Amino acid sequence: MKRIIITCLLGLLSLGTFLTGCKQSEIDSAYINPSGAVSADVQRLWAGMLFNERVSPRYWNLYTFLIPEIGTYSQLNGFTTTNGVYEQVTAYNSDRWNVYYTQTMARYRELEKVYNTLGAEDKAGLQLFLETARIFLYDQTGQMIDLWGDIPFKTAGQLNAQGTISLATYDNSKTTYTDMLTDLKRISDYLATATPSSFYTTQFTSYDYVNKGSILKWRKYCNSLILRLAMRISNADETTAKALVTTILNNPNQYPLVDSASESITIQPATTTSNLVAVNDMRNGFGVNPYAPSYLIDNVMAPANDPRLPVYFTTNASGKYTGVVNTWNATQLTAAQTANAVSRWDSTTFSENNLFPGILMTSAESWFNKAEAYERWGLGNAKTAYESGIRQSIAFWYGINNNSSYTGKKDTAPTEAQITAFLAAPSIAYGTDNLKKIATQKWVDYTVMQATQAWAEARRTKLIGFTFPTDNGSATAKTPPTRLLYPTSESSLNTANYNSVSANDKLTTTIFWDVK
Repeated sequence: MKRIIITCLLGLLSLGTFLTGCKQSEIDSAYINPSGAVSADVQRLWAGMLFNERVSPRYWNLYTFLIPEIGTYSQLNGFTTTNGVYEQVTAYNSDRWNVYYTQTMARYRELEKVYNTLGAEDKAGLQLFLETARIFLYDQTGQMIDLWGDIPFKTAGQLNAQGTISLATYDNSKTTYTDMLTDLKRISDYLATATPSSFYTTQFTSYDYVNKGSILKWRKYCNSLILRLAMRISNADETTAKALVTTILNNPNQYPLVDSASESITIQPATTTSNLVAVNDMRNGFGVNPYAPSYLIDNVMAPANDPRLPVYFTTNASGKYTGVVNTWNATQLTAAQTANAVSRWDSTTFSENNLFPGILMTSAESWFNKAEAYERWGLGNAKTAYESGIRQSIAFWYGINNNSSYTGKKDTAPTEAQITAFLAAPSIAYGTDNLKKIATQKWVDYTVMQATQAWAEARRTKLIGFTFPTDNGSATAKTPPTRLLYPTSESSLNTANYNSVSANDKLTTTIFWDVK
């Protein structure tokens, strides 16, 4: 798969424009039609859309945004209370915003535009590309809403769609979530009966480096995404969420989910020479001190003898697992570093692993979402779903460790007896505080690599139990925010539309689903 990179001018960002590739020739050279015509085609635009630097692990995202900022807000990064620890670096947040609009959204609009010019036969055959592109788009859009709240969506990317520049309006986040859930259900129903000709299925398999052409896996991704988004809104709109989740869970043949670790939806490079790999970006992204967070290790994992500890973290000089205490000052942290007294994220699994995949959906998350739905609404066996989530999490992370490109030690998966003992540990065993245990184990499974999901779930459930020390050295952010601030480019370049949401552009504004 050729790496698809569109050189972009960042100017108007989300303002209804796709400024990625200002000349048609630049688009043409990036997406050459295999028939020889110099034009963009649906297949290559689809493949380019999936090539996303905020999904596959990349240095800049890890080092500037995911680990230090979202990892801190979700307590999956080892941090101390230094001056400004909770303050947002707007330039780095803007980078996250820009990638969505100049990569995900822009490439989708271009794909949509090209698709709409096709004849009926090609439209029918290539609909598979269009609908699966929407699954990916809605996944990324949900994350944008979880970070910022209201965002431009329906009118974003109009230069691609219509060839005209327009300033994109902000859409109500709850409405966007509801619309996405409705359309994902439609897409799932389409995929369940889709029968493209062999020509188009061969094309799909050729370009699909996510699910290798498996329509069943795309169905599972779609349905698991429905489950994620529905549970995300379930405290704010329980009626809608429950009805949709009930339909999904009561009809497993029609709406299959990602059930096993081997089915987890990832962008997995085959080798370190793959164009999907940016060599040493994991190492550089984690930096020189990828320290473990104290609450995760000292309060949750170590007391229960969690079998994932060896593939998550290194031991300290004493052979123990322990994390950075977030109430430490700089002197205490330096002393701990010097004495090698704190654990770090494991090198084999994480920081030295050039084959670490881009994670879209794991089986563990699907099981934990099912467990919550079963526990709250009596739709099934919550205990079995919860324990399945833990088992699938263990299998997934040992799989990542054992598939690592790093030549260091690979860990042996725990035995059934060890897993059974872990499930019986008092802090893990199902029976009391069940929703707290489900939320906590989902948070453990995310790791810092899915800190965006972890932060959303921590805000939604309020169940995980960690606390944040006050940063008295900051005048603007003494505690973590409940959302990210909009990029300053929005107020300067999309002024009228930004003004419609500016009253809510505060650190303390909550996302619509954050109601507990």
